[in-house]
Parts: sequence; structure tokens; C-alpha cells
Amino acid sequence: MTTAPTLLYIARHGQSETNSERRITGQLDPGLSPAGREQAAMLARCLAGVAGDPPIAAVYSSTLQRTVATAQPAAAALGLAPVALDALREIHSGVLQGRHRDERDPEAQALWTAWKSGPPSGRLPGGESFDDLVARVAPVLAMVLERHRGQGVLMVGHRGTNRVLLGQLLGLPRAEWTEINQSNKAVVRVRLGALPEVATLRLEGNRAGEWRPGLRL
Repeated sequence: MTTAPTLLYIARHGQSETNSERRITGQLDPGLSPAGREQAAMLARCLAGVAGDPPIAAVYSSTLQRTVATAQPAAAALGLAPVALDALREIHSGVLQGRHRDERDPEAQALWTAWKSGPPSGRLPGGESFDDLVARVAPVLAMVLERHRGQGVLMVGHRGTNRVLLGQLLGLPRAEWTEINQSNKAVVRVRLGALPEVATLRLEGNRAGEWRPGLRL
């Protein structure tokens, strides 16, 4: 008897109120923007209609409301109860949380740019490093893979947390993880095996609802 492969769907939350304002969100807890609510509804429609092999058996999100609100419609469409975990929260951005990351706040913009280009051990004042993020997200992925071996799983996270999830699932060098830049408009499907099979689903635009091979963020 052949065991079914484990199938993971990695989604970023829909556009949040602070995303639409180009603010640094981190662990602040805004709701979804109107566009984000539409993205969550589209995610639910698309995943409810997939002929998954195996089908989706569990839905996980962080405890921040933008991921919870994104996960809930999909979980309801699949007849599942979503599980929210603190460890999947976005990286804490310290003193920059809530500030603009563009020319409206040059001081914040400069600090943000310097931090992003620095080492993974670097921290913003009052915040976490990328290494800190990896240390709390990696055990969650290990738990999910052990608990749901041979099943389908939807994980709704954040830009930072999904860098860790996708970096590990795809076996990418650690130095490349921070280059993964998943938008609110894309869901990645990873079928685990000797080599992971990757496809991306668009939630907006002329290719909405269409799975395309590869990582197209």
C-alpha cells in the first residue's frame, strides 16, 4: 500500500488595513481591508474546489486577526475548525511597528532598510531577529508534518513566517529564505516527496483560480 504524499498549502493573510496604508505591521493586530476580505473569500472558493490528493484535513493560522479572518472562510468551506497558534505570528518589528515604510517617515524607512539588509541575527530595537523567528516557526512546521503525514494542510501565515515555512519545505539555502516575498494574492502548494513539487495559485488578476507550476509569488 502506497502512503499518500503530504500536501501543504501556504497562504499569506489577505491585505490588511496597515498593508493598504504601507505601514510596518509586525505583531500589531489590524483587520483585513476590503481587498483582503475579497482575497480570503477567493481563497475559500479555490480550495473548496480542489481535487486534493490527499484532501485538506487541517487548517492552521497565527493568532493575529488578519490570518484568522483569512483562514476562517476556507476552513468553513472545507468543514474544518481552524487552529490558531502564537508561534506563527509575524516577526516583531519593535519600534517600527505602525510606522510608514516609505518617504513619509524617512527615519523609519532608513532603519527598516538597514535592518532588512543586515545579518539574520540583527534586531530592531524592541523586536525580533530573523533567527528568533526561525526558532519559533520551525518547530510548528515539524509538528504539522508529523501530525498530518499523508494529509493535506492549509497554513495561513505572514510574509516572515511563510519565508521560514517555504524555505524549509523547498529545501532552499538559509541565506535565500529572506528573499521569498509572498504577496497577499498568491497561495503556494507544496507536494512533498523525494523532490518537492511546487505550484502557485493566483487570487487576483486574469489568472485568478489557476494553478501554475513553480513558485510565482
